[in-house]
Amino acid sequence: MIQRIDVAFRKEDVELSDFGAVAVIDTLRATTTMTMILDQGGMAIRPVADLEEAYAIKAHDPGVLLGGERENRPPEGFDGGNSPRDWPRSRVAGRRIVFTTTNGTAAIERVRSVPRLVLAALVNAEACGRYLWQLERPTLLVASGTRGATSLEDVLACGAVASVWPRSSRTDAAEVACALFERERHRLAQCLGEGTHGQNLAAQGLSQDLAFCGQLNITRVIPVLCQDGWLRGTD
Repeated sequence: MIQRIDVAFRKEDVELSDFGAVAVIDTLRATTTMTMILDQGGMAIRPVADLEEAYAIKAHDPGVLLGGERENRPPEGFDGGNSPRDWPRSRVAGRRIVFTTTNGTAAIERVRSVPRLVLAALVNAEACGRYLWQLERPTLLVASGTRGATSLEDVLACGAVASVWPRSSRTDAAEVACALFERERHRLAQCLGEGTHGQNLAAQGLSQDLAFCGQLNITRVIPVLCQDGWLRGTD
C-alpha cells in the first residue's frame, strides 16, 4: 500500500477508491466549530445532513443540544449556530450536540463509509496532518466547497494539513493546496475574507468568525467519527 495524500477540491469530486482515511474540511465554519466544541469539553457530536433528522434526534433524546446553520444562521429551535463563538465550555462541557450545516455535514455524509474519517481545519491542521500520517494509509482531504463550487478557504486548509507530509507523498493536487498555504500562511484570516464565502459571512456581520477560523494550530483535538455515528475527540 503506497502512503500518499490527495485532495478533492469539492465534495462533489470525491472518488473514495482505495483511500483508507479521509479528512473532511469545511473551514468556514463547520469543521472549525465542531473541532472547537470538542476542544471545549463537548462529549460527542452527531453530524447529520438533514435538518429533519436533527429535529427527530432531539425529539427522541431531549438532552442533546442542536447546533448548525441554514443560510449561515441557526435554524428555529437550535441551541447555537455554526460559529465557534456560540459554543463556550460553559455550554458544551459534558454535553452531546447534534450538528447540521449546508456543506460540511453533507460532505461527511458523502464519505462516511471510509475506514477512518476525521475532521480538519486550520485550527487543528498540524495535529491532523500528523495523525493521518501515522495511520499509514492512502489519505484524501476533502474540501467541502460552497454550493458546489471550490472554496478558497478549504483548499487553504487542505494545504495546511498536507504540508505536514513529506513532499514525496503528496499528489499534484496536494501540492497545489500546499503552494496556496505557503503563500498565504502569514495572512490566513485576511485570505479567508477574500474568498466568496468569507465575503458573504462578513456581509452578514460575521467577520469575527473569519478571525477565529483563520487561527492556525490552536488545538490538537481531532474529531474522529466512531462506529456509532458520533464524533469524539482525540489528541
